[in-house]
Amino acid sequence: MKSSTKRLARLAILTALGTVLLLLGSVLPAGRLALVALSSLPVCVTLMMYGVRWSVAVFALTAALGALIYPGGAAIMYLAFFGFYPIAKSLFERMHSPWAEWGCKYALYLAAFLVYWLLAKALFSFTGSELPWFALLPLGAAVFWLYDRAYSGLIRFYIVKIARYFEK
Repeated sequence: MKSSTKRLARLAILTALGTVLLLLGSVLPAGRLALVALSSLPVCVTLMMYGVRWSVAVFALTAALGALIYPGGAAIMYLAFFGFYPIAKSLFERMHSPWAEWGCKYALYLAAFLVYWLLAKALFSFTGSELPWFALLPLGAAVFWLYDRAYSGLIRFYIVKIARYFEK
């Protein structure tokens, strides 16, 4: 099989996997946030296998398909943060300063949080929690740190245990 055909088939499978995970995050009430976060893993795998250009394509296609199939909060979360976070994480982790890296990561988190909050409020009459949005930021920052560490662990697991099976 030609390498371009093999690449296209893999990209289609990764896009389909991301879309299915996003759809499950839309319809299952339990684990919604975890499933939406996991739906970004195909973007990460694409980034490691084929680079930024193809990972952006997988992100865009997954976001479009997710929004067409089941528009809602999960699609907005994916579009506002989770879908492109692997690409941004990769770019930020190339910085030479850990302070700059984490500063950029937190700035991205804050921007995504505010975009999601405003979009959910405007599109779905989301009233939010009992706490104001600025009170949720410290808790969200701690959860974001845990998410970033867990995502790094998943990337290491993929590289050590799984990547060799995709190289064939």
